[in-house]
Amino acid sequence: MSEKPEEGVSPDLPYELQSKMFDQLAAMGLAGAGLTVTLIGSTLRGAPAVVWLAVIEFGIAALVCVTANVKLIEGLMKKDVSRARTKLMTGLATGLIGMGAGSLAMSVYLDGQTHDVRPAERAASADAR
Repeated sequence: MSEKPEEGVSPDLPYELQSKMFDQLAAMGLAGAGLTVTLIGSTLRGAPAVVWLAVIEFGIAALVCVTANVKLIEGLMKKDVSRARTKLMTGLATGLIGMGAGSLAMSVYLDGQTHDVRPAERAASADAR
């Protein structure tokens, strides 16, 4: 594969796209944290404390993205961009967002286990035995 950009394509385009991707990942992290806090205040009111793990993971993902974007811009200004750091930060942010989604799903599952949805049906089946 060639590292040379196609003719008519700005050599800065990959960096612009990377910066926009960090912006979007940061927005997803904040949205995930906001959704989780909203659910904690309503649907997941009685959920175990592990539900806050999702908020932390989403929040750290947003902070990683903002930091990565700042480092990317600083590197461009110094003409010393580290592709390895950019890839690492992208992977870290994506992983944290995935962990946040998993933690939120686990919290919803655990909260659902603590609620007895059909007590009358269970009592009737126990009496039938």
